Amino acid sequence: MELTLGSSAVRSDETVTCSTSAVVSAWYDRYGTDVLRLCYMYMRNRSDAEDALQETFLKIWRKLDCYEGRNHCTARSWIMKVARNTCMDLLRKSWRVHGELSVADEDLAALGKSTREDRELILDVMNLPEKYRSVILMVCWYGMTIREAAETLQTSQSSVHRRLEKARAMIQD
Repeated sequence: MELTLGSSAVRSDETVTCSTSAVVSAWYDRYGTDVLRLCYMYMRNRSDAEDALQETFLKIWRKLDCYEGRNHCTARSWIMKVARNTCMDLLRKSWRVHGELSVADEDLAALGKSTREDRELILDVMNLPEKYRSVILMVCWYGMTIREAAETLQTSQSSVHRRLEKARAMIQD
């Protein structure tokens, strides 16, 4: 069995630690920035987003064997699903301890968005209900296809399409 990474592949009959580390390292290099952005949009501050990023790739490293049998799911959508679930777990824990989360101005600047309009758009997206925010981030921010977003969210493509349209309408209001 092989896991494909772009144009290269890692054979599963190599030592598990080496092949697992190689796969996770390659995925981190390829998807790490997108995962950090996704984590930031959920966690709403850079420090927590970095913690979520680290926790996400630790989970991926531990559970890589769960991905091996998922030929119908792209690596990117699986990684984003793990990141989303990690963020949701961390938010649940944080909510129990701290109550509501807020967005710091310096954290918005860390996204590289400097204009007032960009900040307002980001705040509008972050204030959407979670099911709409997830879809708009995946499709519009990260460039995922409707199919990849549906796989990540474990829902139908038509549901993702409806949520995307609703999210866009909510932002325009």
